[in-house]
Amino acid sequence: MSTRDDFSDTTKIELLVRAANLCSRCRVFTIGSTDAGDRKNSIGVAAHICAAASGPGAKRYDASQTKAQRRHFDNGIWMCYSCSKLIDNEETLHTVAHLKEMKARHQAYVSSLVGVIPMAPFEAQHEIRAGIIGATHFLITKAGSPAKFDVSAVVEGYEESINSIDPNFRVVVTATSGSVVHELIPVANPAPEIQMVFNDDAVASAHLAWQNMIEVGESIHIPTNDFKFVGSKLFEYLNEVIVGGTLTLTPSKRRLETCIYFVSDEAEFELATTDSFMGKGSKQFDIEGSALDGFFTYRYYIHDRYKVDATYTFDVAGWLGQPINSLRHYHRIKKAYDFVLKYPKYRVSVEVVLNGNPMRLWDGTYSDFTELFARLKKIVEVAECSKAIASRISEQLRLKTLDLTLQDERYIELYAQLFKGDVIRKLDYGENIFTARIDDKESKAIKTFCSENEPEVIIAKSPTIDFFGNTVSLPRRSKKVSCFDIVFFSSIRKSDWQSLWCVGRANHSSDSVISIAPDEMPLLCDDEEIIIG
Repeated sequence: MSTRDDFSDTTKIELLVRAANLCSRCRVFTIGSTDAGDRKNSIGVAAHICAAASGPGAKRYDASQTKAQRRHFDNGIWMCYSCSKLIDNEETLHTVAHLKEMKARHQAYVSSLVGVIPMAPFEAQHEIRAGIIGATHFLITKAGSPAKFDVSAVVEGYEESINSIDPNFRVVVTATSGSVVHELIPVANPAPEIQMVFNDDAVASAHLAWQNMIEVGESIHIPTNDFKFVGSKLFEYLNEVIVGGTLTLTPSKRRLETCIYFVSDEAEFELATTDSFMGKGSKQFDIEGSALDGFFTYRYYIHDRYKVDATYTFDVAGWLGQPINSLRHYHRIKKAYDFVLKYPKYRVSVEVVLNGNPMRLWDGTYSDFTELFARLKKIVEVAECSKAIASRISEQLRLKTLDLTLQDERYIELYAQLFKGDVIRKLDYGENIFTARIDDKESKAIKTFCSENEPEVIIAKSPTIDFFGNTVSLPRRSKKVSCFDIVFFSSIRKSDWQSLWCVGRANHSSDSVISIAPDEMPLLCDDEEIIIG
C-alpha cells in the first residue's frame, strides 16, 4: 500500500471543477478530447500544497497536518504537469502562503468567467494578429505593391515610440516572426539610477534576498506586486505591464566546460559532457550544472578551501510525455547503471576546465553517494520492468505521470519476471493464503485436510493497474501453493453462525509457483471502461 496521503477521486474532481479546468498558474486548458474524439487528453494534476508524504523529494511537508488535512481540498491546487513540477523545483519561491494565494486568486478569476464566452490567450492573440495583418495588408495595397512597402519602417516606428519614453535609455528592437526582443542600453554617463520601492510588508524579505545574492551569489526572485520602479519613465512604464509576474535578478556567472564521471577504484565511466556555471559571492562561490537534459544535476558550495557542500540529483521529470519504450538518454543511463553494478564502490567526479586547466572538484567518499546511486538503480530497474510490459502492448504508451503506488510497482516487477518464465517464491511463515466458507461437511477442503497427500491450492487473478497514467489490464496470473496448513473455525456472526470456515496459512515448507497464461498479453484500457467505486 502507498504511504502517501493522496487525494480521493472526489477531491480531484472538485479541484478540477473549481479551477474551471485551467492550470492555476499558467491557465492553460488541462483536459479535453483527443483529436479523434475517442478518449480524453489530460495534462492536469491535483498537486499537493503541503506534500502528501515525508521523505526525499517532499516539498513543503508539514508534519503537524493530519492525514485528513493532507487529503483535504484546502491542501490541493489544480495545475498542469509542467507547473506542478516547477513549484517543487522553486520551493523557496512557491511557499505554502504563495500557493494558497495563487489558488484563491485563480478561483476568483474563473468565477468572473461564468456566463462569459471563453477566449483562450492564443485565440485572442490570433484575433489581434489577424487585425494587424489586415491593416498591414491594407497599407501594402495602398502603396501599390509589396515591393514598394518599407517593412523596416514598421519596426523603426515601433522602436522610436519606445525610445521616446525615456531619453536616458536607447532601446534596440529585434523583431522576428515569433518574438520581439528589447535591449535596454543606458546612454547617460554615469548610467541612470533605477530605484525599486518596495511595499512595507516586502522590505525585510527583499533586504535578506539582496544580502544573500551579494554574499553567496544566489538569484533573487521578487513578485512584481511587491515593488514599483522609480527614477525612469521607461521603467515606470514597465510597472504597468509586469503586474502579476516575477522579477529575477541573476548575478553574472562564468561558463565552464565540464565532464561528469562515475569513478571506482578500478575504472571510470564518462556520463556526459556539459557546461557548468560558476558564481561568486563575498562569502562563498558555487558551481552548478546539469546533464542529459536535466536527468543529472549537481551543485557545489565552496565556503573556503576546507569546507565544501555538494548536492547531486537524479530527476526523471524530463521523461514526462515521452514513449515508455524510447525515453530520452535512456541508453546512456542504462550504461551508467551497468557500471555501478559491475564495480562495488563508486562516486561522482565532476571535472571543469578553469583558465584552460582541467580540475576535478571535490568528490567526497563512497558513503556520500550511497543514497544517490540507490536512486539510480531504482529508476533503471523500474524502467526496465516497465519497458518489458510496454513492449508487449500494441499501442504506444507515454509516461503521463511519475506517480506509482507501491502495489502497482510490485505488479510491474512481478510481471516483468513472469514474461521470462514462472516465478517461485518462498512464503513467510503464517502468511494468509486464502479464506473460504464451507457449507458441506464432505467438502473438498475437509477431504484435503484429512488426506495423506500434500495439499495444493491455485489462486487466479487478472489485476488492472495504473501504469504511469495508463490504465493497463495485466494477463491472468495463477499462483499455485503447496504444503500449507488449514485452520477451521466457525463464525460468530448471527447471520451464519452455523457455517464452517477455513483459512490456509503458510508453514515452514510453503512456497508458491506463479505463472501467466502464455497466450495473453497486457491490454491498454479505455477510460470509459474504468468504473470508480
